Amino acid sequence: MGSAAEARERVPEEKKIGGVDYVVDIFGLSKSFRRRTRGKGGYTTIKSALLSLLSRGSSSASGAAAVCETRAIRDLTLRIPRGASVGLIGRNGSGKSTFLKLVTGIYKPDVGTVSVLGRTAALIELGAGFHPDFTGRENLMLAGVMHGLTRKQVEQRFDEIVRFAELEEVIDDPVRTYSSGMFMRLGFSIAVHTDPDVLLVDEVLAVGDAGFVAKCKEKIAELRREGKTLILVTHDLESVERWCDEAIWLHEGEVRERGYPRRVIDAYRHFIEKGEEQEILAQEATLSTESPQGDATPEQARWGSREVEIVSVDLLGSSGAETRVFHPDDSVRIRVEYRVNAPQEDVVCGIGIHRGDGLAVFGTNTDIDRVQLPALGRSGVLECEFERLGLLDGAFWLDVALHRQDGYAFDYHKGVVHFSVRSDSRQVGLVSPRRAWRANGEACRCSQ
Repeated sequence: MGSAAEARERVPEEKKIGGVDYVVDIFGLSKSFRRRTRGKGGYTTIKSALLSLLSRGSSSASGAAAVCETRAIRDLTLRIPRGASVGLIGRNGSGKSTFLKLVTGIYKPDVGTVSVLGRTAALIELGAGFHPDFTGRENLMLAGVMHGLTRKQVEQRFDEIVRFAELEEVIDDPVRTYSSGMFMRLGFSIAVHTDPDVLLVDEVLAVGDAGFVAKCKEKIAELRREGKTLILVTHDLESVERWCDEAIWLHEGEVRERGYPRRVIDAYRHFIEKGEEQEILAQEATLSTESPQGDATPEQARWGSREVEIVSVDLLGSSGAETRVFHPDDSVRIRVEYRVNAPQEDVVCGIGIHRGDGLAVFGTNTDIDRVQLPALGRSGVLECEFERLGLLDGAFWLDVALHRQDGYAFDYHKGVVHFSVRSDSRQVGLVSPRRAWRANGEACRCSQ
């Protein structure tokens, strides 16, 4: 294979449409996998298998393997222009890795065509194909030739590849003596030093310590500046927004959205959060069905005299609708419907927020907040509103209670509502307080 410039000259005229030079051209692509699932009686010992053969007449229908077909890619048509950086996002099992392996030729499509112009470097399974008994030097020479370089080209780049991988002292040792990080560093360094026209990256940037990861990212950025085409598969949405000109959201093997990264990422996050919210609500419905009112479970418990009773608890978002997935800046309203079974003059309403591991994050009540509740009628609604939730990423549950000032419980609901907070911030910890930065007494401007 020649240089990137030579590869550009080899582009057929039919790949140049409207002046755009396409290096990846996919049409009508589909790929399915078959898997065999054995029935309940399909797992046997050697003894039972021999007895089955001897008996001959015994039925093995219960142990027959069921053949299931999974369609990973469905009728996909896609064109990627030269020099573009494209990020593939989607849930596990959406077809992202299968797509990359079809582009690299690791998999053959069932239907459709894949055309890639120029040399491809695939950072998918780093070190795949290395022989454990060969030295790092020998594996490097073989891998370089397999990537399309001549022996002379590999020799010319040898020192640079080894230096980048930080393996100068062990390059002549068998790779079976390498740590997993050393193994992957060598594979990464070989791939990015083969002068690729198309670089395919699949969740492999954690190939060493923080310093080496930073070096890998800088190398990829350098290849981008040189006009190489980048296809990045990752769950790190921040990297897609930072590095990619375009984002493609795959769902069940099909393109769900494609376009400007911020727009596609926002749509994907909204989809994920809606699914998570439905899952939380389904779990709550299952708990309420399986646990009769008043029974305690590890996640939910209730106790108290019921002289004043909590009828329902709703967690409402800024739109006023019931919500289970929030963001740090969202407003939240806790709505508590009550019923008075025996009139009381001393009633306090309390709330508590706990992280999923049981850590108490926040708790207060109307007595602590010096709020005087009016005399409660036969029934009614109490509400507590957070103008800004202020929690960072995590899973949480809510406790709600009605009690006297001395702590005597009328009705205490532990874990009555479960919810999640999703944040794309790099802040760490539990909470995100409102804050402002100043330098020499002057307010600092936001960089965005």
